[in-house]
Amino acid sequence: MGRRARRVLAAAAAVLAVSAPFWGPPLLRRAPGFDAKRVEVSGTRLLAPHEVLAASGVEIGDNVWTDPAAWESALRRHAVVADAEVTRRLPGTLRIRVTEKRPAALVQAGTLRPVTAAGELLPVDPSRVPLDLPLLRSPAKPDARGRLPAAARALAAEAGRLGDLDPALMARVSEVRPEAGGALKLVLSTPAADVVLPHGAGEQRLVHLRAALADIERRAPPDSARARVRLDARWEDQVVVRLPGY
Repeated sequence: MGRRARRVLAAAAAVLAVSAPFWGPPLLRRAPGFDAKRVEVSGTRLLAPHEVLAASGVEIGDNVWTDPAAWESALRRHAVVADAEVTRRLPGTLRIRVTEKRPAALVQAGTLRPVTAAGELLPVDPSRVPLDLPLLRSPAKPDARGRLPAAARALAAEAGRLGDLDPALMARVSEVRPEAGGALKLVLSTPAADVVLPHGAGEQRLVHLRAALADIERRAPPDSARARVRLDARWEDQVVVRLPGY
């Protein structure tokens, strides 16, 4: 049978499968001409495509009409994967799309590791995957179950929450540290400033903070690049600015 004839037969079988959904796919899983010749992987940033492929169990030659539930379940068991979907493109392509867990910060947990806002350590090497994330300055030695201490988890949760509220602000933060009284300190690279915020700071407080930072950038003399300013935003309606030397 020629290539053209095989393609026509495959197309006709696919039409029959769609029109007879109860018996069509099981029949086509045994039919020739539906072997996967190509696997496409998308949605990756932390993982390499070959890591996703290995975690899924999908192999070249698998029938594209195979029930994808087992492949999807295997992917969701991976520590970096939040969700996964495997679809087919006839006649011979399988498509894997993953949604990765989103890191909120980096922690020094034996080695430098990304951590999610939920406090999950991700098995990702930051030297291999560039991550522009703040460093959490808090004891971060995992326990026997791989969980971070409560203080580090609280900082990670705040870093993730602030990243959702104000990604532009968090892009300027190099470190997140605990501060006395249950607050947290954001160490900014631009401008050179330390910002003190209460846990759970809302949008309105961040609006005041952004205005204060913009004012500092306008007023800062050219030779003040190394002088750090302290901004205390623990009060609801004001930001207290302490200039270097005062």
